[in-house]
Amino acid sequence: MRRLCPTISELNAFHSAAKHLAFTMAARELCVTQSAISRHIASLEDYLGQKLFLRKSTGLELTDAGATYLNTTRPAMAALESATAQLMSYGGAGGALNLSVPPTFAAQWLFPRLGHFKRTLPQVTLNFVRYQHAHDFSVPHDFDAAIQYGYGNWPSANARYLIGKETSIVCSPQLRDTLALRAPADLERATLLQHIEVPLAWQDWLEAHGCDASGSRFGPGFNLYSLIIRAAVSGFGVGIVPTCLVEDELQAGSLVEPFGNRFDSPLGYYLCAPSARTNLSVYKLVSAWLEHCCNHADCGAPAISECLFCSAPPPPLRQA
Repeated sequence: MRRLCPTISELNAFHSAAKHLAFTMAARELCVTQSAISRHIASLEDYLGQKLFLRKSTGLELTDAGATYLNTTRPAMAALESATAQLMSYGGAGGALNLSVPPTFAAQWLFPRLGHFKRTLPQVTLNFVRYQHAHDFSVPHDFDAAIQYGYGNWPSANARYLIGKETSIVCSPQLRDTLALRAPADLERATLLQHIEVPLAWQDWLEAHGCDASGSRFGPGFNLYSLIIRAAVSGFGVGIVPTCLVEDELQAGSLVEPFGNRFDSPLGYYLCAPSARTNLSVYKLVSAWLEHCCNHADCGAPAISECLFCSAPPPPLRQA
């Protein structure tokens, strides 16, 4: 007897068309023709006995039935993808992992280490999907795991601290000399570069150093640390950023730490994933590699040994 379930081809076509609200884009994503998408949708609608889309001159629109069906089938599709990926990567042979990473962390810290990743884990493919600042990992996402910046408290997620709590005050050497920045109180003469998603960063730092924090939230705002870094390099102002993001600039001398000392922030970068995804062997390999790079400065070394990635003993895993 036939089970009360549509085909995978029909469901894939429906989910892709619902995501793009266009048969053309769905066909491109699934590498089939537009007519094939149209046939699958028509077949699914006939099977369900309800219209899932309204065809309008401006494109597609989900009907109420279509929106309901999309929301209720998403978890099942995500579970099917997870089960398939887990079986494909079973035994530690490798596989692919869809990873969502903040743009600045990717460009400043992760990408310079991908050569080491390729040498040490050639059997693993990393797919970098669109970054999402996820708040709830109980709902389906397009990624298997995500690197998130925050306090480590994401609902329904296994969150493992990586790096980023060590924080630096940075500016160009020219600005340091022009404003004679020698002590925290001298920041009254400086433009404070603000991260709009971390609005209390300057206030917390100034108060911790016994300075007047009344003007701590005044200054140009940016939504990415990469923009703050570029602005600081150009001499536009003083930034407060995770030290791991400015290692190259500090070494090259395009940025300096005018007060020398660093401090620990309660915020950091965490590797987050739904608990079901953490059982994937490919996730365990990537997680171990990230932990290694956060604890060692030799991620350009080509050798593989006892620690899988270097000759040092493996660092203990740190659970958030």
